[in-house]
Amino acid sequence: MGENAADRRIRKSKDRIKRALIALLLKKDLKDITVSELTELADINRGTFYLHYRDVVELFREIEEEMVEEFSRHIVKYKNYSAFLRTPVLGDIFQYVAMNGDICRALLRSRESTFISRIFELSRPGSAEEFQRYYKCWNRDYCDYYYDFICYGTFAMLRRWLETGMKENVEQVTLMVEKMISNCIENIT
Repeated sequence: MGENAADRRIRKSKDRIKRALIALLLKKDLKDITVSELTELADINRGTFYLHYRDVVELFREIEEEMVEEFSRHIVKYKNYSAFLRTPVLGDIFQYVAMNGDICRALLRSRESTFISRIFELSRPGSAEEFQRYYKCWNRDYCDYYYDFICYGTFAMLRRWLETGMKENVEQVTLMVEKMISNCIENIT
């Protein structure tokens, strides 16, 4: 068998395993998922699973890491601008979430996930000056409070949007979040 065919088989197997874990995470906690039920759902044998992963937690961490890397790409793309463009960043992120709704729901539902806290820290401005550039911060001493408030509010809206089946399109939810962030920023003194 050629090297490309072997690589393709490995990618397909890993993809099936990941999709099975995501499906199970939408129904139950990570700690309650066994390799047996995962491999049965993925329609692979246990040996194939163990060829790629030590356990279910390692698989979970790989999925989470891939998502953090993808979100990071969206965030970093905008960090170098002289003025932070919230609407394009939010639009990119919500579009990505819409395309990966099951994975995002599974990670957000999992108690073991560090996904959100890692995204918030990757996005956090590195200094009060950077925060002022992005958000027109009013009081340097309170920038971290403002940032946390904005992040957790956005996260709550994202979670609600996912839980209600993403009824609003990406543009609608992006504009709604942007309006709330703008109102927050404009009204804090």
